[in-house]
Amino acid sequence: MSPRLLVSAAAAALFLSCLAQAEDKVTVYKTTGADGVNAYSQTEGEEARDVRSRDPKLPPAAEEKPKTQAEQACETAKKNLDLIGSGQRLQRDKDGDGTPEDLTPEEIAAEKDLAERTAKAYCSEGG
Repeated sequence: MSPRLLVSAAAAALFLSCLAQAEDKVTVYKTTGADGVNAYSQTEGEEARDVRSRDPKLPPAAEEKPKTQAEQACETAKKNLDLIGSGQRLQRDKDGDGTPEDLTPEEIAAEKDLAERTAKAYCSEGG
């Protein structure tokens, strides 16, 4: 395999991996020049083809409404309560040395109390 072909293949693979992470609103077109080199662009050329095709049977992705700070706080409190109630060993880096230490029963009780108060303050009755 020639070095030029290898570099082109690597560039195409890198481009396509970045493309897979791009938002749905971006359309990318691919054209192949007379010399056989592929070019990618967001503007449609004469012989360009869309390389970001989706299954036409799937509905378009729904725009998700951003969560409010209250909704985020409620969600975090619920996750913390679930974690505290899971019986798993809970740890935190208490002294800043980069090594997590186990929480004491008193610290777990304080965290549970905080999560319960946060949930009461930010979660709606049915939520």
